[in-house]
This record gives sequence, C-alpha cells and structure tokens, in this order.
Amino acid sequence: MLQPKTYKGLIPFELYLELSNKLPQNLGESDQQWVNRMKRDPAFAQKMFSTGLFKMELMQAVQRREMAQAGARRVGYQQAGPALVKLNQPGDSGAKTTMASRYIDEFMVKGDPTKYKYATEAYNLLLEQFNARTPANGSIFWNGINELALAKLVDKWNSDLGAEIFGQLEATTEARYVNKRFEWEEGAFKNYFTTVSDRLGHEARGHVTSVVRCGLRFDSIFTTTELPRMMKMMQDNIKKQQPPVVTDLTIVVIQPKMEGNRGVAAFTNLDIQDIPIVRPKAWRINGPDDCTVDGKVQINFPVRDYWTKRGKREHSAAALKIMKDYATLIKWP
Repeated sequence: MLQPKTYKGLIPFELYLELSNKLPQNLGESDQQWVNRMKRDPAFAQKMFSTGLFKMELMQAVQRREMAQAGARRVGYQQAGPALVKLNQPGDSGAKTTMASRYIDEFMVKGDPTKYKYATEAYNLLLEQFNARTPANGSIFWNGINELALAKLVDKWNSDLGAEIFGQLEATTEARYVNKRFEWEEGAFKNYFTTVSDRLGHEARGHVTSVVRCGLRFDSIFTTTELPRMMKMMQDNIKKQQPPVVTDLTIVVIQPKMEGNRGVAAFTNLDIQDIPIVRPKAWRINGPDDCTVDGKVQINFPVRDYWTKRGKREHSAAALKIMKDYATLIKWP
C-alpha cells in the first residue's frame, strides 16, 4: 500500500500500517494513548519482531553496515565507510567527546580516520553470508536492462505463484539489500558483485535464462563472468561423462541488433550463437543504433555437441514471462 499524502506521522508509514494491523487503535484513543497501550502489551515484541518485514529490515541494516565497514561508499556520501549521524540539538556538541571518541578508538585505524580496522573481516563476512542458490530452471541473469525493474517482476511472479520459482541476484539473494545503495566504483562494492555473480553462475541448475539489450555487452558481468562460468561447468560435466548441472540456456534479447526493428527475440541453446557481442558507442546502450557488433557468442565444442544431440528445446518459462513484460525492463525512473 502506498503512503497517502495525508499521512503526517513521525514513524515510517509501513511501520504504522504494521502496528495498526497487529494492535489496532481503539475508537477515540489518542495516538499517545495508543502508543502507551502497545508498550504495556506483553506480546508486543512477539507480534512485531517475528514478522517477515522486520526480518527483512534487519537483514538490510546488517548487510549495508557490513558493506560500509568493508570500505564501500554509500550513495550520497563523500567518504567511504560507516558515518556517524550528526547531532543538531542544543548541547549535542559535547557528545563527540564521549561516544564518537570511543567509536573512533574501537573501529578506526589509528592515525587514519578514513580507514576501518575490520574492513577485511566485514567483507569476508558478507561473502560468507551470501547464498547463491536459486531454484532449478529458475535462474535469471541480465545485462543492459533495468535490474530493479527485473527484480520487481521476479518478486511479482513468485508472489503470484505462491513460491520461489524464479531466482535473480537483485531479487532473491542478499545482494538485493545493498544494490543501488553504494557507489559503483573500484573497491569492495564492485568486487562484491563480481564475486557473487560468479557464484550465481556456479550455482545455476537446469534451464537458465538471461535477458540482455541489443546483445551481450562486451564488458558486462554476465558476458565476462557468469556465462563463461556456466559454459565451463557444462564442459567439465560432459568431459567427466556426468549429466550437466546446467542443461539449457535461453537468452532473451530486447531490441536485437541483428533483427532490425524487432522488439524482442529469444534464443535457446545452439541458437545463442546468433547473438552478437555489442560494444556501446557511448556510455549506455539505449537501442541498436547506440552500439557496434564486436563478435558473436561462442560455444565450446563439448557443449555444442551436447545441445546438438539434445535436439530442439522450448524457451524457458522465465524467458516467456520476460518477453511478455520486456518493455518495463528498458525504462528508468
């Protein structure tokens, strides 16, 4: 539910809504009386802090704290790392000599107030906590599209189906808690996404889906890390005479460079060899005219032979859904 324009409360509207549902305000009861009554309710903690919403907010806070501690720079901040909140009330100037000084002593590198003692440990903990597992036949990768719009679609599809059928980095893994909250620059944040994307490719199973714009961008994580990881994994399985963990691959191409004015097309298994590797003429590819072809997708011999013997396969379920809603994936707010 969207926050109504008439809401003037001090607490976040989502929390207010949750409180109203768990402990409704009585008729004629003032806000202060309502809050006091909630405080006295012995089941208040159980009702509020066992909710999925609270768990999600707690995970967000933990992940973002660790990413900042690891040395990443939050969006809107000049300096990397955690930041103390400035106090603006009368008499607050004295607080710096107490809590702030203790914080600096405990967490900052002596002699360098811009570096944190436990940056390496925080980063390693982020990676240790990351779970790259996605549903079989449900892994979705991307490049060149609005990944937040894709994440919303994945959440909606799973919600409509009543289970996690589709999995995507920014939608169903811990990466969603830090995505777009930190500046994309050299260091912890960029390294994190490269590493967890590689893990996502390693954990993919069954029929995998990807969605790209115009073609595979030459320097995207999907092109340089995730796709090679899956192809190598298939090749290794085949050479060991094992059934491949990844069996099929469908790549949805929005505004394909080689298809003229066609809006969207899907390519499965051997057909992905027709997809171009594209290089942008400027920073972003907004259509076929904004890129040049820099080669085509290559398939190693063992995988090509495996797919030839496997025969023609239908596009993945995720690909069919993406093709239906593809227009939303190339729009930005």
